[in-house]
Amino acid sequence: MVKFNCRSQGDTKPMRFKAERDVLLDAIQRIQSVVEKKNAVQILANVLCTVSKGSLALAATDLEVGTRITIPVESEEDGRITLSAKHFLDILKELPSRPVQVARKNNEWVEIVSGKSKFNIVSLAADEYPALPSFEEKKYSEARVEALRDMIDKTGFAVSTDATRYHLNGVFFEQLEGNVMRMTATDGHRLSFVDQEVFLAAPDFKRGMIIPKKGLMELRKLLDRASASIALAFERGYLFAHEGDTYLFVRLIEGEYPDYRQVIPKDAGRVARLRRDDLTAALRRVSLLAHEKSRGVKLSFDSNALTISSSNPDMGDAVEELDVDVQGESMAIGFNAKYMLDCLAVVGSEEIEFSFKDRLNPGVIRGADQRNHTYVIMPMRI
Repeated sequence: MVKFNCRSQGDTKPMRFKAERDVLLDAIQRIQSVVEKKNAVQILANVLCTVSKGSLALAATDLEVGTRITIPVESEEDGRITLSAKHFLDILKELPSRPVQVARKNNEWVEIVSGKSKFNIVSLAADEYPALPSFEEKKYSEARVEALRDMIDKTGFAVSTDATRYHLNGVFFEQLEGNVMRMTATDGHRLSFVDQEVFLAAPDFKRGMIIPKKGLMELRKLLDRASASIALAFERGYLFAHEGDTYLFVRLIEGEYPDYRQVIPKDAGRVARLRRDDLTAALRRVSLLAHEKSRGVKLSFDSNALTISSSNPDMGDAVEELDVDVQGESMAIGFNAKYMLDCLAVVGSEEIEFSFKDRLNPGVIRGADQRNHTYVIMPMRI
């Protein structure tokens, strides 16, 4: 179990190391997004620097998400310090591409030297920094990078940002059967889920888990640096990830995810097949005159044509017609244009299938040749 008890032994030993500026800058830039920005706890705005046996471990956490990156350094004296992540990053950005020396002085001050440039900045005691978990002692399973990246890209945008619906502020990650995993996200207005074979050897999932959006985005960044696979572990309410020199932990959201399957239409009745790029371009143009808040557009299906229209008394109206292959009776239905565009941006197929029952039930968008991704969008009155 991850614990965040602060230590209080009193770390007063000197500490000094030398690192390549570019390597150090890259590590701080990667860790910066995890650092607590609100400063409710002052030390969480700092990065913990631990020097030991020729390596520097940089760690940051906001108590919900945490990361540790290890880089090689020349260490004269091992030890620990904390530095303001923002100030350290700002300094490194302005320094030339040459070695940087960092040393702790008296009264928790830290000296940063590069060539003829010298900075003395205030530090906070490393003993006050929350204890991070032992990343190495987990049971990791190898996961396919491309599969995870695809799942996050096709669900992350649909996560709710409503703080009062905390259990929807993340994606639901569950095992279906065998090695097939499903990732689901919804904000109550749209629902997106995707199925993929993720693990090389599926771990034993007793139940699904809710991964918060911030942790999900940090995992997504880590995937961009990985090659074919990444190591994942799940333990007592936490997700752990390991790739190369970087470890990540994410505290999972407690609670029950809603039964999203109830909102998935079982009988569409009408199916329209059209080119994704054509629909995307038309929606962008027509939505220019849609109401700024609702972003509502009306889709009218008739024979082999789709008419997309919007109207705003303060601005005007817009209409565009597309040729489509439609199965079913003529009908008009309203949707939020932004919600449709969000989905179309991540559908990999050149053609999409848009199915619906009537103007009161949700519509479903799928890639014509990507049946593992389903997007459900609630209609709106126009």
